[in-house]
This record gives sequence, structure tokens and C-alpha cells, in this order.
Amino acid sequence: MLRSLHRLALPLVILLAIGSAAVLAQPGHDVALVLDLGEFESAAAALAYVEDVDWSNPQSSEAVTCTHALAATELRDYLCRLTGADADDERNFPIRDDDGDLAGPAILIGGPATNRQTAALAAERGGDLGIPAEEQGFRILGLPEHEPPVLALAGADRVGTLYAAYELLEELGVRWYGPGEVNEEAPRREGFAIPALDRVEAPGFRSRGFWAWEDRATPEFIEWMGRNRMNFWTVEDQQRAQLKLRGIRLTCGSHHTQWRFIHPDHPYPYDVARFTGDENKPADPYREGEYQGDVNGDGALSYSEVHPEWYGLQKGKRSFRFEYDFGDNICDSNEDGVTEFYRNLVQDLIDGQWRWADSINFWMFDSGVWCECEACQALGTPTDRNLRLVHRLRQAIDAARAAGRLQRPVQIEFLAYFDVIEPPTRPLPEDFDYDGCVATFFPIRRCYVHAFDDPACTELNAPLHAQYTGWATDPERHYRGQIFIGEYYNVSFFRNLPLVLDQILASDIPYFHRTGARHMHYMHAPGGMLGPRALTNWLLARMLWEPEADAGALLEDYFTGRYGAVAPTMRRLYDHLRTGLSNTTLLKSVMARRLNEQRRDLFPDRHLKYEETHPETDDGPDFVEILKEMDAAGRLMGEALRTPAPRRVRLRLMEDQRMVRYADHTVRLYDRLLATQRALAAGDRDAAEAAYAEATIHADRLRVDILSTSMASSHANDKNGLEASLVSGVYEEIGKAFKTGGEAAAR
Repeated sequence: MLRSLHRLALPLVILLAIGSAAVLAQPGHDVALVLDLGEFESAAAALAYVEDVDWSNPQSSEAVTCTHALAATELRDYLCRLTGADADDERNFPIRDDDGDLAGPAILIGGPATNRQTAALAAERGGDLGIPAEEQGFRILGLPEHEPPVLALAGADRVGTLYAAYELLEELGVRWYGPGEVNEEAPRREGFAIPALDRVEAPGFRSRGFWAWEDRATPEFIEWMGRNRMNFWTVEDQQRAQLKLRGIRLTCGSHHTQWRFIHPDHPYPYDVARFTGDENKPADPYREGEYQGDVNGDGALSYSEVHPEWYGLQKGKRSFRFEYDFGDNICDSNEDGVTEFYRNLVQDLIDGQWRWADSINFWMFDSGVWCECEACQALGTPTDRNLRLVHRLRQAIDAARAAGRLQRPVQIEFLAYFDVIEPPTRPLPEDFDYDGCVATFFPIRRCYVHAFDDPACTELNAPLHAQYTGWATDPERHYRGQIFIGEYYNVSFFRNLPLVLDQILASDIPYFHRTGARHMHYMHAPGGMLGPRALTNWLLARMLWEPEADAGALLEDYFTGRYGAVAPTMRRLYDHLRTGLSNTTLLKSVMARRLNEQRRDLFPDRHLKYEETHPETDDGPDFVEILKEMDAAGRLMGEALRTPAPRRVRLRLMEDQRMVRYADHTVRLYDRLLATQRALAAGDRDAAEAAYAEATIHADRLRVDILSTSMASSHANDKNGLEASLVSGVYEEIGKAFKTGGEAAAR
């Protein structure tokens, strides 16, 4: 029909041309988004099917199409916003299937294996687009001189293609500094044309994200993770399909693994020859042990009643102390007990609560006590014994895979922490699976005044650093596998204080990467009410993707993009907040707890004294310095709020203000309680009551603050700021003492 138009009279051709303006997109809005829609009629139809996809096969055709549909939809939404195009008009940045010829400029979504048009482009260029082989990697290739102009977003896999789409949007100025639209930047532009662009990227860290164990992510937080290329979260989150859609790996397990799968009080699932009433159960596959019979008289047998020898020996007796995350570990030398433990665990990975999991955090009890029997002790140190258990679990999972019972790979992430933080002292089995088992090093109670490898931090980081190198770099080390870093940027006793950790991240992440770590997360990450902590999450995402990135340039991007004209003031505020809260490990885990216990020596460490001191090593901000830094941060917060700014920036500043005030009231409550106790110790009741009255002002402000302490994990949250200060006990006790005329608080 188009050919026949040339035979029409000129006036009719002109008329048709004029009429066609009503069905064509405006110049700059006419770039098509081309993908293989597979069996779906549209990208919207593909996204509506996400919950029905079998995500156990993350590279299935349905999974690929759905993720590419998300890439196309995100691109279209933001391109419309950037250019002012009407998103309701389907002619603007239309989404097209890849099965027809290109009629105009196009963005090709997917590599040659998943997009016909990309395959044709690759053939034109000799058959190779130079896509990196690494998972999640991509190449962006923009060819404005091509006929028609094209831009290929070609991922090594579906997730790499999605990341390429987000990289293109970032190239156009889009930023996601935090969850939700208020934390987005999408600068307007005049139209969009295919740019000359050639970029090849692959992640520096393969695992990037947050360790969690609760169903607590908001949809906005999940979107933020995907857009910032974070790919690690918990299987306990019920939005699993949306997480899988974005390539986010789901992990399961924790310290409660024994509690779930080999609890001493759980029913024994087999027919025991010496017991009547369980004949309908399967035959008992295990040899008889120290059978006790129905000890509690409930008419049924439990694990501990049939096999008490499966449980840890403590001081000559079998211990059944299982307190969810805490307790006494099982007898790890007992092969039958370990076999049953793993049978239950693997079955759960197959069809139970953890059937969506991509990895398992195989952790024994937190600070768990290891069995003292001779057979167990002969197996070596707790770390040696833990690695033996890891190896056995790997074999059990692999056996289920080989038998066709488990349809997906499951990585094991085991602990290098607390009781098992020391490196192994014995060689690992020759067939230890270093690809499928990863050591997670948790530097518990580390210092954030100093970088992790700073030798000047002898009290806190240096011992941890020595343990880390024993796992990661010691030429004589026995463990030769992967390292996962588990950080504590919001460790539970911080209770959501807004630490500024940019300098720590800028130093530590390249160091961890250079020493072989390829996985990293942190615990208790806040999903909202971030305030200045938005910088931690955003910078973490940037540097885990590119560990040697220019941190200074990233900070300039963050402050300029997030705060606009208020950026200079906010940079100074962050500087003071960084110094003021960098010593929080000792401020809260030592000083605040000792204060709450009314102990005499509240500042036992060189890092933190009351008056300003500067030792040769372990020099951190002392308490009076912390007060000065918080004073300065508060003044700058007021200055920032007085500066004219767009509404979205003001909303960000208001969130910052809430978190800065929470930190300020916490520190000042400490200060006034310290003053109260000093006055009581000196026998000056009037001065003590005056100081306590000032403490009450801060305590009251903290008591009504229920938001600042509510947006992270249950371990890091608290019901209000006063409880989160960890000194509510001494505050209440002193108040009662004053009311009754007592002097108990002067102890």
C-alpha cells in the first residue's frame, strides 16, 4: 500500500502526510524499545505473569522475557519523564516485539541469544558484540550512524540486560539515592536520540546487598535494590517473585538452623522397635543409641528421648539447650545425628519454607558452645569442626541434586565469626567444594573511626584484621576459597544512629576486593527513614559494583544530586556527623552499657575517654569532642533548612533533621546522665538534680521518637529513642531515687 501512494495525486499525498502527524510520535520521543516478547502480547502482559514464573530456573524463556519487559517498562517510564512525553500515549517510546524490521531508531533489549535484532546487529559486526562473560555483566553499544540508529543493551544474562537499562538511565542523569520517588532525580531534557556510547561493565563483587531474615522490604526498597544493582536479600520476604525478577538472590538460614531441623523436643519421625504406638511411621534407619523412652510421658518420642547422644556433651551431661539463635551445639562427631539434621534441612530446601533459597547461611548457634565429648574434641578447633560440618552439608545437598530431588544449585555461606573466627588449623578435605562453600567473615565489634586495615587501631580492628588475613591472604592458610564480608554498618546496638561511613567504605571496599573478597553485605540495613544513611547504602552499591571507583566523584554526585544548592552546607554537616558518631562502637557497647550498669570506669579504652586525649594508637573522638561535633551538625542542619530548596530536597532535609536530632538527643542524654552521676558522687545533690532535669528534656524527646528506631531489623529497632539509647534503666532508677530522696544512683 505504501508503494501505491507514489501513484496518487500530489494533493492527496500532502493530505496523507499531514494526517500522519497524528499517528507518529514527536521527534525525540520516537525511539522504539525492542525486545523478544515470546508468548506474551505486551510487556505489561509479561509483567502481569511474574508471580506465575518458575523462578527455580532463572534463565528460562519466561524469566528472561519478564525481566526484559521490566527493563523496557522502566526505560519507557523514565524516558517519558525525562523528555516530558505523555506516557499514556503509546506512540511515545513504543515497546515493540523483535520479530519485525526496524522502522526507525531503536533500543535493543537483550543480547544476540535473546533478541533477533541484536543478533542481526552482531552478525553485521562479525558475530561478536563483546559482551563480558561474567554473570550480570553487560555491554551498551550506541550507534547513531547506523541505519536505523540503534542502541544495544546486551547483558551476559537477563539481569545484566536489566542493569544495562539502568546504566543508560544513569547516563541520562537519573539517580536513585534512596527508596521512593522523593529520593529520585530525573532531570528534564529535550527529547532523546540514540547516543554514541560504548560501555562494557561487570560487577567487582558477585554478591552485593543486605543480610536479613525477616519479611520487611517495602516495594520501594526492592525497586531501589534492583535499580542500584544490589542482588542479595532474604528468602523470608514474601515478595519473592519481584525480587527474583530483578535478579536478587534469596538467602536462608541463620543461627536457628539447629533449632529448626534437629530440635531435641521435635517428634522422632521413625518407628522405634522398643516403643509401641509409632508403628505407622517409617522404619528407623539409625542404630540404637542411648534410648531413654517416653521421659515426659506424653505418649510420643522426641529426638532427645530416642537419641540423647546426638546432642552436645557439656560437663559430662547431654545438653538440650536450644534457645532459637542461642544454645549448645549438637554432637558434631555423631554421624547419625548429623545425617538426620541434614536430611531435614535438605528436604526444606526442596519443598519447604526455604524452597526459593539460592543460598543457605549455615551457622551453628550464635556464640554456641561446642560438644566436649572426646570424639568431637579430637576433630580439632571449633573452626575445624565447623568446616567438617560444612563439607558434610555440601555433600548432602549435592546428593539431592544428583538424585533429581533438588532442582537448583544452593550455595553454602558459612561463618568466620566469634567462636569460629580463627582460621582452620588443619587441611580441609581434598574434595572440599570451594565453588559451592563460601566463608563469611563478620568483623563483630569493629571500629569505624579507623579503616579495617589501619594498624593504628590496635584495640579493635587489628586483632580482627589478623584473623581476616588468616582466612584470605596468609600464604600458609588451609582455607583457599571465596570470602564473603558481612559488615555491621547498623549493628544492633547502634540502634539506627545515622553514622556517616563514606570514608570507611572508600577505604575498606577496595581493600577487601584486593584481598580476594567477592561477596559483601551488611546486617540490619534500614529500608526507610534513612536520613544521612542514604549515603551509606548508595555508596555501598556503587563501590560493590566498581570497587576502585573514584569515591570523591561519587560523593560529589551524591551531594550535588541529592541536595542541589544546599550541598555545600550538607557536606560540612556530614563531616561533623561522621566524626561525632564514628566512635559509636565504644560509645554504645561500652560507655552506655557501663553507664546503665552504674559502673565507675565508663571510659576504659584508649579510643574513647571523657576529656580530649590523643594517644599514639587508638585515637578516636573523645566524649567532649563528640559533643562539639554534634553541636556543629545541629547548627548546620538549621542553616540547611533555612536555605531555599525544591520540595523534594526539603523532604530529604526533614528526614535528615529527624535522624540528626535523634543522634543529638542520644548523646546529650548521655552527657547529662554523666553529669548527674558525677554530681552525686561528689555529694552535690542540687547539681545532680539540675543535670537530671536537663537529661529529662532529652529523654522525653527520645521517648516520643518512634520513627527513627523503627525501619531496620527487629534486632536493631527499638520501641522508641529512649530505649534505643541503652540507658533507660539508669535514667529511670535515678529518677526514682530523687523522688524517694535516696542516693542509690550514686553507687
